[in-house]
Amino acid sequence: MAAAGVDISLLSPGSDLAYLTGCDLPGDERLLALALAPPGEPFFIANELYREQVKDLPVPSFVFWRDGENPYDILAAEIRRRGLPAGRAAVADAMPSVFALNIGAALRADLQPAGFLTRPLRQYKDEEELAAIAAGSRAADEALRAALGAGREWLGRTESDLAECLAREMRLRGLERADIHAAVGAGAAVPHYKTGSALIADDSCLLVDFVGAYEGYYTDMTRTVHFGPPSDEFRAVYAAVLGAHLAAEEAVQAGNKLEDIDIAARNYIKDLGYGDAFNHRTGHGIGLDVHEGASVVAGEKTPLTPGLVFSVEPGIYLPGRFGVRIENLVAMTPAGRRVLHAFPRELLVF
Repeated sequence: MAAAGVDISLLSPGSDLAYLTGCDLPGDERLLALALAPPGEPFFIANELYREQVKDLPVPSFVFWRDGENPYDILAAEIRRRGLPAGRAAVADAMPSVFALNIGAALRADLQPAGFLTRPLRQYKDEEELAAIAAGSRAADEALRAALGAGREWLGRTESDLAECLAREMRLRGLERADIHAAVGAGAAVPHYKTGSALIADDSCLLVDFVGAYEGYYTDMTRTVHFGPPSDEFRAVYAAVLGAHLAAEEAVQAGNKLEDIDIAARNYIKDLGYGDAFNHRTGHGIGLDVHEGASVVAGEKTPLTPGLVFSVEPGIYLPGRFGVRIENLVAMTPAGRRVLHAFPRELLVF
């Protein structure tokens, strides 16, 4: 903050606040924030309603306000009382605008997002964080294997049925906050498809992209399977995506950058004539949020150093027909890359 000329940072409920303090309150319309203002000590401002829930956080002091009071005026008065400058303030990237605008007005401060301060802290996972992501990824493998275990019994049932089954299997294995995208046939050609009532049928693919949190840290994986004998074209597309996935994985090595992974996958698909059908980045960082930190995309110069955890998920999408995506999480460790999923990547046909 000092190097960047930021006088005060204010972090409202969200993953940054959880990372720094352990506070995982969801937040509501009442201002609740951690104030960081070097060289002064941090303090926490919250409504009296939350006193018992925040009193044991590792923060030196607290300022409480009651319903009917103006929390922004109280925040400004506290900053003045402490003799702290506040002309340049950083606020959490996900802070609601109603909070940010009122804070800016009360402090008469220039505001900027605080993500540039917290992103470097969270981007590199320590051993405990990596262990949680790895355990969650193993649980995801097991959950998907259990959900698909019915095989052809899924024929005639809906995408939503499959998603509900997978969500149950995830909960049984300790995965929370499940978000599942199950897409049949042409739906699989929509990268962020919304699961609906399409029927799982013979001669169609099923793409399943799902996330869940284990001990607070997310896992994310995608597999595409097929019911009934696939066409030669589908097999060719699947082989192209799998080849790109493996090429990207091979690029995860010391001395390379995140963009090298994207380039490897993209070039592989482009050389097979499907370049225009791969219309998104190859991956994203992951942790307390599904998407966090630097992405696996052209132009991203972040070096592949221990602590990075990210997805590798190339895809090919043929609108109105079908799509294929294969996604694993990969960690960069002192010993090299570590693939966190063990679920088969080869085409499964039911």
